[in-house]
Amino acid sequence: MQKRKREDDSGGATFGGSRFSFNFSGGSDKSTSETELAATVLSHPTSASIKQQCAIGESTVSAGTLVTIDWARSSWLQLFVRVAGDDTRGIEGHVHAQFVSLPLHGQPNKPTFTSKDTTWSFDSVFDSAFAGCKLPLHFSTSPLVIEPNLQSLVWPLHLSTFQREVYNQKALVVHGSTHRLQTLQEDLHGFNVSELIQNASRTIAWLKQASPPHRMQYLDVSSPDIAAACYASGHSLYFNPSPEVQERYIRAICSDLGLNFTSGLLDGGIGGDIELFAVQSKHHTPWHFDAQHNFTVQLVGTKEWSYAKGPLTDPMSNLHLSSSNTASVVDDMLAHAMSGATDLKPPTTEIETVTLRPGSVLYLPAGYWHSVTSFDEGSLSMNFSIDGARWMDVAWNRLMPALAVQPAWRERPNFCHGPENARAQWKARLTALAKTVQAMADAVDVVLPDALFHEPDGESGGDEAAPLTLDASDGTEVSTTSSRSM
Repeated sequence: MQKRKREDDSGGATFGGSRFSFNFSGGSDKSTSETELAATVLSHPTSASIKQQCAIGESTVSAGTLVTIDWARSSWLQLFVRVAGDDTRGIEGHVHAQFVSLPLHGQPNKPTFTSKDTTWSFDSVFDSAFAGCKLPLHFSTSPLVIEPNLQSLVWPLHLSTFQREVYNQKALVVHGSTHRLQTLQEDLHGFNVSELIQNASRTIAWLKQASPPHRMQYLDVSSPDIAAACYASGHSLYFNPSPEVQERYIRAICSDLGLNFTSGLLDGGIGGDIELFAVQSKHHTPWHFDAQHNFTVQLVGTKEWSYAKGPLTDPMSNLHLSSSNTASVVDDMLAHAMSGATDLKPPTTEIETVTLRPGSVLYLPAGYWHSVTSFDEGSLSMNFSIDGARWMDVAWNRLMPALAVQPAWRERPNFCHGPENARAQWKARLTALAKTVQAMADAVDVVLPDALFHEPDGESGGDEAAPLTLDASDGTEVSTTSSRSM
């Protein structure tokens, strides 16, 4: 098939399509390597090239032919492609992935799946055998549909492998197809943004700025009609789905991660939330990191994610350096400095980049730097933000009622008698605290009883359990009743 070309300044060939342009190198010489045949596409993640002659519809196309992939109409067995170019309109159809080469910049590094890797990457479309992977995988060789459980999110890894080797240690990328989104599509109004806005529990508009410094401007939108108007005007929306959907998915994921009762320890919540990001056109979110563990699922369109390991594991708060809320940024930086962070600048090295397509899942541990770019056709993605309590929260939850029953801890400090008196009182209380902590350590099965590690069968129908007490070494009774329901 004849392709139109024009020479650029570098001596290569440039293709001018109806939606985008890009440079490429290709040829039909049988001695040309597969890498040389692959199109070096620089402008759009739906662009690709044909690796070897094949049939598309009723036409035969040659190696090196440029195509665009319609991910929405593709499956994990076949891709729906269109031959690019004004003079080849109408040539489209399904083709097996073995005949298609992704852009060089969009292909992940060859996976090795070792403990030293910063990312484990799977692609069930272009590498269905997961070459090079010797890890224990899930028994299903067909991609799992994403359901309210962690196993379906991290397929093809077995859940136990994810918990042991990936969680809070490295990034995970799983590329799939729209087949994986069937249940989510039912739960999220067929990915219809207008209906999602009407049923959202909260909506925030990210306002586009025409000129520098391009800081992130937020508008809390109270009306679905105003949100729809913002979206129609080209602004991006960030919103939560219905509480029922959030609770069903988040509770299940928290349970699979072992958060159990600690997921609601801080505020009585469900241990996280779900955010939907609706983008009309190009959109860029600058470098930042979150305090939560994030599982992102691409629903519609494509997004390019760049990420790198952050300055802290399990940070206490987020950090959005480009936020227009300067006071919040300062507070966050102080919190991170107190946690030991010495460098809070966005990364410049060891950055990894991946392009998510419909059906792709990306897991980033809490504290990972990331920036995100969407393209011309817009995007809809969802994020499972998993929070839950920390060990310091568990300690405070158990210690606070134990201290509350002791008059010495309820007493307000009086510094009128000078520093030496205050220091002596503080030291005496810390000495007593050590005994309280030791009493808890000696009876840890009472402080954290087995019942806390099991999901409740239903609403409790009996009286509240009587508070348990421990006998500290000094004879003080120490209550272990929680300050709030667990």
